[in-house]
Amino acid sequence: MDWTTLFIFFHVLLMAFWLGADMGTYYAAILILHRDYSPPQRAVLARILQGVDIFPRLAMTLMVPTGMTIAHNKGWAPVGVPWLIVIWALGIAWGWLVWNVHRPTAPEWGKKLRRIEDIWNYVLLAVVIVALIVSFSAGELFPDNWLRLKVALYGLTIVILIVVNFMFKPFGPAFTRLLTEGSTPEVEDTIASLINRGKPWIWAIWAIVVINTALGLFKPVF
Repeated sequence: MDWTTLFIFFHVLLMAFWLGADMGTYYAAILILHRDYSPPQRAVLARILQGVDIFPRLAMTLMVPTGMTIAHNKGWAPVGVPWLIVIWALGIAWGWLVWNVHRPTAPEWGKKLRRIEDIWNYVLLAVVIVALIVSFSAGELFPDNWLRLKVALYGLTIVILIVVNFMFKPFGPAFTRLLTEGSTPEVEDTIASLINRGKPWIWAIWAIVVINTALGLFKPVF
């Protein structure tokens, strides 16, 4: 079996899950804005949104392990097997964290791990920045510009994730008020404002996923 081709298949499949599921969550969010839907109907939409949203989050956690494995096998990055083991362990641990924090049936103890996930996002962003600095200054780690851009764009998705997570903190309390107190102009405006403000960030993620897929397939020289 050609293991490199298998990892490329999984990597592209993760891109497809990321983009497709993200579009599903976006559509569910747009439907939540419809004020003519009853609170119970919108609660179902929110449940669907949260359930589908877990897939792009999980895809993001495995993108680095599969990508670095491909880079190792292709000789694009000098990453040894011991480091690959560490990267896979961290990716799986991140996926476990995301699963227990964000899925609709997440346990209460899992939701309390949200702070750890927030810290991890900052740590991962710092790692990406340091890796890019080393790559540009020493010409090592990621020697090709297309791969550097791919890593930089992944780092940008982490920035967007941090921003969106922070931006949508008021959404839960506002939506709870909608379900318990009913529709009011104040609650509706809060929910609509959050979703509308989040749209450009989601569009940016879609563009990044498409560009990163193209970079990996075509490997342009520049």
